[in-house]
Amino acid sequence: MKENMQEILESGNMTDKQRKKLKMRKKLKYGSMATAITAVVIVVVVLINVLVSMLADIRLDLTTDNVYDVSEETIDYIKNLDKDVDIAISVEKDTIKSLLGTTEMMVSETLSKYENYSDHITVTYFDTTKDPDILSKYQTMYGGDIGSGAVIVSCGDRIKVSSLLEMFDIDSNKYYSYMYGQCAFSDIITGYKGEQMLTNAVMNVTDANVKHVGLIEIANGSYIFSQTQGNVYALNSLNDLLDDNGYDVERSLDIASAALDPEKYDILILPAPVSDLSVDATKRLSDFMYNDGKYGKHMLYIADYTQGETPNLDAFLKEWNITISKSVVNDTEDKSQVVNTYDVLYGRGQSMIAPSVTVVSQNYSGSLENSSLPIVAPFGRPIIEEKLNNGKVVVPLWQTSEGSTELVLKDSSVSESDAAEKKSRTVACIVQNQVNTDGNIYESDMLVLTSISMIDSMIISDAAYNNGTYVISALNTICGKEANTVIASKNISASTLDITTEKIDVIKWIVWLVIPLLVIAIGVVVAMRRRSR
Repeated sequence: MKENMQEILESGNMTDKQRKKLKMRKKLKYGSMATAITAVVIVVVVLINVLVSMLADIRLDLTTDNVYDVSEETIDYIKNLDKDVDIAISVEKDTIKSLLGTTEMMVSETLSKYENYSDHITVTYFDTTKDPDILSKYQTMYGGDIGSGAVIVSCGDRIKVSSLLEMFDIDSNKYYSYMYGQCAFSDIITGYKGEQMLTNAVMNVTDANVKHVGLIEIANGSYIFSQTQGNVYALNSLNDLLDDNGYDVERSLDIASAALDPEKYDILILPAPVSDLSVDATKRLSDFMYNDGKYGKHMLYIADYTQGETPNLDAFLKEWNITISKSVVNDTEDKSQVVNTYDVLYGRGQSMIAPSVTVVSQNYSGSLENSSLPIVAPFGRPIIEEKLNNGKVVVPLWQTSEGSTELVLKDSSVSESDAAEKKSRTVACIVQNQVNTDGNIYESDMLVLTSISMIDSMIISDAAYNNGTYVISALNTICGKEANTVIASKNISASTLDITTEKIDVIKWIVWLVIPLLVIAIGVVVAMRRRSR
């Protein structure tokens, strides 16, 4: 039949019946193809609709630094929680965007992930004026005022209160422009530390072994350290760092009158006394560390080039096998970095060259997420180990390069030290005091830093340096605190690609309306062309 039809076509002799049959065959052929194409398009449209619907619940984090994601360390920690934790935001969810602008999504996504990863975490939002009973409950637990925009993390009777703004690293040079309405909040932030803040807060309120810190800031009613704005900010940042990592800090202890009670404190911090301590004060420090022969107490001592003559304090340190040089380290091998610190004289940002150090003991850096980040030692004073046979062991932590020398700072002038030979200098150490009693080892330790500028507020808060995280890691190690996961801030200054709710709505309209209308239009055009043939 097929051959006959071909012959008829070639001869040009075709009856009406044969023409109708050929026309019917063409209709069947093209109609089947059109049906198949339509079916494929419908299937594709349905699949796209399903995928878009899934995107409403699944956010794709395609940012350079995964700012919308949380780390595996955090996921593992919160998945293994065995206590109920409440995270309350003292502002309604719809209002957060007016406070944070486009950065609101970072906060809401992080909170959503915490709640999704653990059945023990509940996230709620409330208005401080519309929900006074909720506010009163948290204020009673906190013992202070809680305003709008607070992040409240609680477990049982323990509570940690922060601010939504604390979830971000802020460019201090642009902050006043934001305060005067000259730019948006998103323009002044350089990093996102929402995960860091929330994880540390959860660890804080669920920690069954809280370590108590006494921060000695006062001597006879005045600051014990050099009273510069930069130093005050440095101690504030150290306090915040300890607080964020689950330490209970009591500030403003007066070395002249405070009872340094070993039953009350696990760690004492002594920051760079400008004037010498009394013999009674050094004895009370020794008694604290001895703890009636039970040991188990610890101390963070911070030296600084601003200190004067301190013979009693020097004698106390010598009992711990160390002497701290009156000079500061100068690195001549270009093992230095330009860092931003607070000007110790004028209390403003300044750039300076600070020696980089090498970590020579890895036993105290277990909590570092990124051990490759540098540690800097501006104005670091060299530590000299005293070879005394008293059982104490000096463990160097940070050392400068082999090309380091020493400079003497005196009367605002700088001169080369007599001991200026090029060699590596220790600028941070731990002194271990271990005793073995009836087969049991008891230990008290002293962590020593040789410059307040090592914990300068601009350095300790900069995610590009490991200064702050190393100090916390060392303290965690010596006092036996469960190693907190120190989460680094996430850089958000780079261009990001994210799928927002608005973008999802646009995609939905394209899939639900534009594509179907386009398919219908194509079908109409094809039908009209066929009819005109």
